Amino acid sequence: MGEVVAKSLTFIFCDGLLLVRSGDWQPAGDDVLAELLTTRQLAAEYRVPLQGHWAKQVSGATDNAPPGYEWVRLRTLLGADVPYALAACRALGMLNWRATHQFCGRCGGVLAEHPVEVARQCAACGHVEYPGPTPAVIVRVEKEGQILLARHVQRIPHLWTCLAGYVELGESLEDAVRREVREEVGLEVDDVQYVASQHWPYPNQLMVGFRAQWRAGELKLQPEELSEARWFDPAHLPDIPPKGTMAYRLICETPAPMMG
Repeated sequence: MGEVVAKSLTFIFCDGLLLVRSGDWQPAGDDVLAELLTTRQLAAEYRVPLQGHWAKQVSGATDNAPPGYEWVRLRTLLGADVPYALAACRALGMLNWRATHQFCGRCGGVLAEHPVEVARQCAACGHVEYPGPTPAVIVRVEKEGQILLARHVQRIPHLWTCLAGYVELGESLEDAVRREVREEVGLEVDDVQYVASQHWPYPNQLMVGFRAQWRAGELKLQPEELSEARWFDPAHLPDIPPKGTMAYRLICETPAPMMG
């Protein structure tokens, strides 16, 4: 998905949601922010380098919005190919990263913005912290023309989605795919193939999508992670994550598996 954003925008976030104008999803600007701050606090603000967009986070709840506006999840904007969606993801990702990098991991000193680079620097020891996403793999497992989908115990339990997990130190992305599938459902897979990647600012992940072929094993679920897992015909799917997510792309936009 391409993105062209000609002017600097102000993105107003609350609890991971973005405030947009109802109807056309244009981001709320500084006038709306001034109205919000009559009843809320400005929790954080940051001007995103290069793009020049402002990311501003306010306190309070998202069960109400100013008249004519609404709070939306960024995946809604990604699914609708809204032009500024990727810029908003970067803005939220930077807010999230700064919130967890207030102090130096080396000496405990206070971090401040680096004068030149996109980073934070310790005033006490000079250590520099750079923002970076946490890599996670997500995989579409295929077997005899069907795909494996699962329901998670904690993450949106009513939706069926692909298996996923974080990459551990010392392993490749492909190794992470094989390990996650083995741990979560007891299956062995091979022919692990890269499909696509996507930044996911909840809180700051790089989702790397793969497809893989079942090689051996029967379903044996990891009960603390999954409540259910089944093989599905791609033409007859259960409730799945919406468009704009990497799971949707793997499930619905990846070519159908070959019959074994």
